[in-house]
Amino acid sequence: MRDEDIIGLVIVLVVAVVVLAVYIGLIVLGVTIAKRKNRSPHWMWFAVHPLGLLITLIVMASLSPLKRCPQCAQTTQLHARLCPFCGYNFAMAGAPGIYAPPPPVYIPPQRY
Repeated sequence: MRDEDIIGLVIVLVVAVVVLAVYIGLIVLGVTIAKRKNRSPHWMWFAVHPLGLLITLIVMASLSPLKRCPQCAQTTQLHARLCPFCGYNFAMAGAPGIYAPPPPVYIPPQRY
């Protein structure tokens, strides 16, 4: 091999590594955005194709965040007052001066 061929091969490999690093970085960015907004990071599977990556990043950036219900752990819209799954009242949970008792805990009977 000539020296020019080796230099060309090294340049091609460096460019390929940089492109792959940027591509993987954008996928990680999309997963981070999805988790920060309580959205499913599985949408990033569309990133297998570069056009799917671009579309998914745009959609994830434009979606509104969700909030998670502390009682049933389901996600709902950020402005919801009640959880549509279990009926948990988000407004009462953060109201100052109102005592909200913890949920009951089952204690098995002791045998003597």
